Amino acid sequence: MVYYPREEQRDVLYTLSSLSIWMIPVFAFIAFLAQSGASIAVIKLWPASAEGVVTSVTTMKNNSSLELYEYSFSTPDGDHFTGSAEQYRQPSQPAHSVGQSIEVMYSPLHAGFYVPREIYEGSRMNFLVFSFCILAIVLLLAVSVYALVRQCSHAREDLHY
Repeated sequence: MVYYPREEQRDVLYTLSSLSIWMIPVFAFIAFLAQSGASIAVIKLWPASAEGVVTSVTTMKNNSSLELYEYSFSTPDGDHFTGSAEQYRQPSQPAHSVGQSIEVMYSPLHAGFYVPREIYEGSRMNFLVFSFCILAIVLLLAVSVYALVRQCSHAREDLHY
């Protein structure tokens, strides 16, 4: 078999394109697992806060450190929202109570994205993982398109050899 350097270049481009395409679903799945990172990312673009009120609290029977609570708040624009959140707490921390005021972070760009401040502050890692995965997906798409364009130009050049 005769060594043909152009064939090696074509193989490298094909491998680069294939690997980058196959890695996109992996990063998309990881981004999906950090789905609260998407909400945090939208809120971080233009954060605003509003005063909310806890409307109901449910403590899990088998797990006293987990409580589910519902809250409602209004934005300065007059929009009214209700949401729910779960809070893992230490036994020494007080539980939420009905009527308690909480601070809610939301995005004025799209008011459908909102979370209580305590969850917003604790979601830094989800935000970083989500942002890294989206950046990796965009980078892998760019690499794949580059490799595919190079493969096409490589094939056109092979006509002259």
